[in-house]
Amino acid sequence: MLSLRSFNRLMWGLYVLTAVVHIGALLQQVDSLARATQPLFAPLLLGALLTAVPMRSRTVSLLSLGLLCAWAGDTLGQVGPQHMQTIAALGFLGALTCYALALWPLWLRSRDPLRIMLAIPYGAVVIALFVACADGAGPLLPLVVLYAVALTAMAFLSVGGNAWTWMGGTLFLLSSSLLGMDWFLPGAAIAYSTELVMLTYTVGHGLLIAGMIRTLPGRSDGRHCSSGAALVIVEP
Repeated sequence: MLSLRSFNRLMWGLYVLTAVVHIGALLQQVDSLARATQPLFAPLLLGALLTAVPMRSRTVSLLSLGLLCAWAGDTLGQVGPQHMQTIAALGFLGALTCYALALWPLWLRSRDPLRIMLAIPYGAVVIALFVACADGAGPLLPLVVLYAVALTAMAFLSVGGNAWTWMGGTLFLLSSSLLGMDWFLPGAAIAYSTELVMLTYTVGHGLLIAGMIRTLPGRSDGRHCSSGAALVIVEP
């Protein structure tokens, strides 16, 4: 019988394999395989989260809810392609909000002026993209505004966790930026845009969840990594 630690490694291995297969399917234009693998990302990350941190806490609950929202964004858009943009944006708006709320306590405990300065450009990037894409958003403009705010908050707060959350938040920001340009910016022809969106999304999402796991007590491998030498996070 597999231990929690072994099952956790299996979840991460399957996630990496699924991501590689998905990107390969996009490159080879095997649409059926790409559609079949995309809904697996969030459940595999959820499995990795719950097997790594069996203890329930506010952070684990928020991350789990965020992954369910991400699954909705990945999956339900395929059910109703005519509303794909709205469904995906709503799903990931929920995911980003949950991730930002999960990251908030870490930010409060590890506020670093240097990190804050390095994170400020994230807001500038999102504002510039929003201005460029606003005309093309049409009736989705209010939703795009909310998404931009949530994306900025998540990316900014990810800096307060650790290197993993920081890289994950940055790649998530890059993925959403590329997707926004692809959807709403006429004439923005980016080679392999879909493949780049999914590559940065899968790597960024995985790093963000892995980084959050490393900040939590009660991990199944018995280790606990904090974002600072004196930082200890204890949750009820």
